[in-house]
Amino acid sequence: MTPNGTAIRAIRVVRRMSLRQLARLTDLDRGHISRLERGLAGASEASLHRIATVLEVPVADLLRADDEPPPPPRPERDVPAPGTPDGELFHYTPEEAARWLPWSARWLRRKARLREIPHNRGAGQITLTGRDIQEISTMTAVRPTPDEHGEPPDRSPA
Repeated sequence: MTPNGTAIRAIRVVRRMSLRQLARLTDLDRGHISRLERGLAGASEASLHRIATVLEVPVADLLRADDEPPPPPRPERDVPAPGTPDGELFHYTPEEAARWLPWSARWLRRKARLREIPHNRGAGQITLTGRDIQEISTMTAVRPTPDEHGEPPDRSPA
């Protein structure tokens, strides 16, 4: 049984119950319940039953859905080269942009968070347009030179 701390906290808040009250009514340690809500601790079946009883919900509402299948993998998408008309305003993920730039996706994210490179941040996601990639290439003197199929040059060692 894997507890869902987010669900426990949400139900407790909806019931207008403090962490201290829940701890007192369940006879559990307040720190343990706090860690449980933050996903830093597990809980025994007996503890989950006590919490469910006090919150007046079935135990199943306090558990993670471990039996759910993982989401399907994202389908590969057609990514135009940054220098093409289709790629100029296309939004590239850092993983996709790293194909044409001298940094890994991790470094691109870091540089974007530090505002060292031009980027876009929509819905909390960092993306780079083809224009951004070309500007970064100009800044670093690295030119994205796609082959005739729009693919970046092969960077494997000779």
